[in-house]
Amino acid sequence: MSDFAGRGGLPKWKSDGNCDRLDLVADLAQLDLTAKGGHARVRALLEDYVDYCKGVYPTNPLALAVWFAKAPEGPEHNLLLLFKSSTERISVSPRQSLLWKTGLDQPPFVNIHATSVGYFHHQLSLSHNELDVYFRTPEILHFDKHLLTAEIIRAFNIVTEPPGLIKGWYVRPDQYDPAQPVQALLGSRANARPAIGIVKTWESPDFEYCRALVHVEVDQRWVPSSPEGIVHFSYYCDWEEGRLGYFLLQGGALYQILKFEIKNAPDYSDLVLEKPRDDRYPEVYLRSVRPPQQSAT
Repeated sequence: MSDFAGRGGLPKWKSDGNCDRLDLVADLAQLDLTAKGGHARVRALLEDYVDYCKGVYPTNPLALAVWFAKAPEGPEHNLLLLFKSSTERISVSPRQSLLWKTGLDQPPFVNIHATSVGYFHHQLSLSHNELDVYFRTPEILHFDKHLLTAEIIRAFNIVTEPPGLIKGWYVRPDQYDPAQPVQALLGSRANARPAIGIVKTWESPDFEYCRALVHVEVDQRWVPSSPEGIVHFSYYCDWEEGRLGYFLLQGGALYQILKFEIKNAPDYSDLVLEKPRDDRYPEVYLRSVRPPQQSAT
């Protein structure tokens, strides 16, 4: 990574056969970056460069890219890059043109600030004022939450799931044995990443019934399923065909799926990270399944 920073960070363009991508960047070079929409165009150029950085160091993957101290209409921009490496300093490269793929050396320019996740985390713990610049109007262009520390995630306010989200897995009807302890079901999925998430919208006083918004993980963020997307999931297809499956949640709660309903509910926007444009949400109706030992008493 130090060689990368020392060279100024930006490579010379060599054709890799991806003519469409080169044409796109060439088109962007002709845009007037001071016109309305300059923010989106500068972001597109920065994201194009960040995409390149993701493959530069296979053993030191890119964990975070932040556009900081933003001035979208200006000629010069700033990018913080955190890599999973052992670097113990922040390297600042001379400004380079974001039109590097076209061979042009003209605005917009970018200054690259590169360091490791570990070093940035350590500096955060010391509360050094020199890090303040990275938190001036920051905009996250890329993150990998599995490579970042919880402190960095909180510092940049990277929100990946809504409040109240409970993650879990779908259990098909033929995978559930009423005599089997729920812990056995959990154990069989111990090494599997959660495939579903729910945010409850209502629960009965006895906690037997509830309704919830179904969530899926997209680009490391948990967002509500769309009415068009949910129909492709096995739990929805099973329900449509009369097979009632189950949601097994982290912590051991097991719910049988009773039905799905598409609701127009603008007030649900407070429960999700991303509000759909049409305010339509797939809502699932669930019934709690008691463990066998409770059913017998």
